[in-house]
Amino acid sequence: MAFDLVVRNGVVIDGTGSPGFEADVAVEGEKISAIGRHLGPGKKEIDVKGKAISPGFIDSHTHMDLFLVLYPHGNPVVNFGVTTAVIGDCGASAAPVPAGSEPVKVLVAYLRRVLDNYVDEKEWRWKTFPEYLGYLKGKVGINVAALVPHSPVRLTVMGEAAYQREARPDEIDAMKKMVREGLEAGAIGFSTSPRGGPAIHAGTPSTFATQDEIVELANLAAEYGGCFQFNGFGNLLKPESGFASLVERIRTCMIGNEFRLRPGEKDHGLRALALLEESKKKGKDIFGVVIPYQHIGRFGIESCFFLDGLPTWEEIKKPVEGLRNHLKEKNIRAKLDKERVEGAGKPSFPEWLGWGRIFFDRMERKELKSLEGKNVEEISRMTGKSPLDAFFDTWLEDDLRSRCYYLGAANAHLDILADMIKGRQSLIGTDAGAHLDRFFWYGAPVRILEYWQREKKLFNLEEAVWKVTGFPASKLRLNRGQLKVGWPADITVFDPDKVADLVSKRLPAKVDEHEVNRHPAGMQAVVVNGKVVVEGGECMNVYPGKVTRQELCTPLG
Repeated sequence: MAFDLVVRNGVVIDGTGSPGFEADVAVEGEKISAIGRHLGPGKKEIDVKGKAISPGFIDSHTHMDLFLVLYPHGNPVVNFGVTTAVIGDCGASAAPVPAGSEPVKVLVAYLRRVLDNYVDEKEWRWKTFPEYLGYLKGKVGINVAALVPHSPVRLTVMGEAAYQREARPDEIDAMKKMVREGLEAGAIGFSTSPRGGPAIHAGTPSTFATQDEIVELANLAAEYGGCFQFNGFGNLLKPESGFASLVERIRTCMIGNEFRLRPGEKDHGLRALALLEESKKKGKDIFGVVIPYQHIGRFGIESCFFLDGLPTWEEIKKPVEGLRNHLKEKNIRAKLDKERVEGAGKPSFPEWLGWGRIFFDRMERKELKSLEGKNVEEISRMTGKSPLDAFFDTWLEDDLRSRCYYLGAANAHLDILADMIKGRQSLIGTDAGAHLDRFFWYGAPVRILEYWQREKKLFNLEEAVWKVTGFPASKLRLNRGQLKVGWPADITVFDPDKVADLVSKRLPAKVDEHEVNRHPAGMQAVVVNGKVVVEGGECMNVYPGKVTRQELCTPLG
């Protein structure tokens, strides 16, 4: 009798970190039924000719809550081999939906800040969190591990008071009931944005919660073997933030977002790793989500952030018509450069790592298009000018209309970023579905395989696969992340020598429909619960993704 699917002639890298071995992988229904050489025939066969057969990749941090409604195949992360994505992060999601026009307006405004302007409540076909999971069931191409989000829960219980004051005991009880309903329906945990986190979350409902409220809601997740996710990870290193005392009171696995190197905080990476290891020894499992790229800061004439705050710049930057003449003057340029080096005034950007970090991304004048994608040091060598003059002359030639970016607005120090990525308390995430004009890191698992493993030799191939499969699965308590007989058939087939993320070559202007549907070279096939969902750079119109903890997680022992 034929298997339903056989992935044949590959090198099995099973997600445990063990050495790869040549074998076929056979699937019956939703499960792996055999792994070995020369297995029998399959109703469908994929000949992978020596490519890697690995577990499906796990994306530990996304904001794909509404992207999954727009792009139910699981784009863009499924294109890069992801078969399971965590959603509902940072206390922000589209369920539950509060009653009343004003609380809904607040929720939508918040989601547009955190996600993007594509958020449209008229498309929502649910009210409660269980209804939201019910909507996704049978409609998504990847597995969805959802967190119950704090801010919508708070808005639903408290209405407009949710973004004005602390909760009363009866309101906390009502929130606990709602969080419990979400966990019973299939959430894998609870998420929040505490007060003092990233500026984009400032003033949002969860930031009005006391620590007592957060602790009571988070510890409900512990009863179900679930996790607690929060943002503002860097605050763990700042005693005045109160984050350290918060996590001391949580009784379950914790995941902090934004484990990254901010400008001027180079030492925080190693300090954070030491803190996480020390917490582990004390019985506190805290993980930091790392996006394995250098972040970018886009800028134009309206906000030249690396000059903002310098006395001369503040004096000359308005009106723009006058600025053009000022920037032609060598003495003005020299003053700006001197003030930048000295950190004069109140500079917005506390760390300068050279002109090679500044790229001309989009040029307006046709004659300057050849400079797109080039950094200032490259233009300096091409023109024989100093980097300072190369920057200002090029900018002026384009009538100050160029769009530029700074590479290294976070994670600029690659040696420390490497330590953060490899850390045993670090999870890899993409942030997909959010910040569509500046976060293009949906290829993060492939970035681990391509840049950090193949190019930088940070891992061997088996370790790199484990980092994005078996490792996060064990921390999230997922019954995925390994190729093992009897386990769910979530499989990614890729060419280790060719697979590559797409944004490293050229940053897109925005994550639009075209970008979402791009597929990288070297990714041959993706299988979710036994169904082929990607093959040969094309998404199949099948939707086998699971959406509840009961289907995705190992039972409590």
